[in-house]
Amino acid sequence: MPTNPNHARTERLPCWAVTAVLAFAGPLTAAALFACGSDAPSDPVQVPAAVDTTAPPTGLRWQSFQGVDLPVTDQGPRRVEGAVATGYEHSPAGAAVAATQATVRASIATDTQWPGIGARMLAPGAGRDDWATARAQISITAPIAEGAPRLLGYVVSRYSDEAAEVEIYSLHPDNSVTRNHAAVLWQYSDWRLTLPDPASSASPPVTAVAVPPPDLVVFFPR
Repeated sequence: MPTNPNHARTERLPCWAVTAVLAFAGPLTAAALFACGSDAPSDPVQVPAAVDTTAPPTGLRWQSFQGVDLPVTDQGPRRVEGAVATGYEHSPAGAAVAATQATVRASIATDTQWPGIGARMLAPGAGRDDWATARAQISITAPIAEGAPRLLGYVVSRYSDEAAEVEIYSLHPDNSVTRNHAAVLWQYSDWRLTLPDPASSASPPVTAVAVPPPDLVVFFPR
């Protein structure tokens, strides 16, 4: 596993937590990634026919957070207060942007930023509790100086008014592509990222893929 001076005591972290941090902290080595998961066929998409999950977000612009450019759109976030980004449209595009924002921010927030992100951008539950325990065991004190991934786009694989599942695709400096599975719930009039229950046997959220899928909703180039 690569050594990063901003990360410490990762040997006690759950595998998914290590991978989530690595996925946004720099290029993924094959050993680190495939020790946790590799590309596999996705489950069949389960989206109500009346919902258009392929409509891209509008008014897209980019805002840097800890060295990673994040999408800011008409569908959200409408409020950015320090490290916390909230206020997303109750739609597939809003869910996708919320999932992207929360996944990256929860992965690379500094030691002083992550508690606020956990309280306001993550859904309460065993997954959030496990994440907080794991996050307290590492230290991130500075932005990503080089090697930050580039967000390519997403696919909304499941959607309802109460919950959504989003596959987020990123390009790394070594031209490798990763897919990050994220789930959000509609709570407190906003989308919140829900993390896997540590007691479940869910697949690792980050996997390597050869190429993005043809139905990728592309974030417009910078």
